[in-house]
Amino acid sequence: MVMEIKAEIDPRMGRYVKLALEHAAKTNADIIIIDMDTFGGALADTKEIVDGIMDVKIPVWVFINSDAASAGALISIACDSIYMAPGATIGAATVVDGSGGAAPDKYQSYMRSIMRSTAEENGRDPRIAEGMVDENVVIDSLKQAGKVITFTTSEAIENGYCEAKVESIEEILKRNNVTDYEIDTYKLGASEK
Repeated sequence: MVMEIKAEIDPRMGRYVKLALEHAAKTNADIIIIDMDTFGGALADTKEIVDGIMDVKIPVWVFINSDAASAGALISIACDSIYMAPGATIGAATVVDGSGGAAPDKYQSYMRSIMRSTAEENGRDPRIAEGMVDENVVIDSLKQAGKVITFTTSEAIENGYCEAKVESIEEILKRNNVTDYEIDTYKLGASEK
């Protein structure tokens, strides 16, 4: 089953993902693929999405076809496998306020913790995840102080934050030897909108 996260992460997106995960379980989907292109959104809604992904018993893969910034980076890190299109990006997860400035440190601290624990849970380097939030994190030969991490596709592959560069969802399936499939893209019904 494919679900699309191609908008701001907000309560409506949180509801869509919750219903999509329930649909995947009810229809006995073998794999869930998230088609991702987002600049992020609200932290509370993002955390609900991450918890849902981490709790589902079906493998969840993400295809970042353009951007997984901020909340999109956290959601991607929660997935079992990350695939990226050429020219895609992942990172820049500093929490911002309504004016676009950095939110107070208590929010940054919370986001750093969520990023680290989510990365650890999925076998990814937690310091890199933290570096996507905190410009003061220094990672030898990768990141100096003063900048948050945002990876290109090739950088993400090199640092264990992407399995492969792919052009499409079909290519992800082919790479994983999934040959007999039907792509079911989840859409909200009229009564669910």
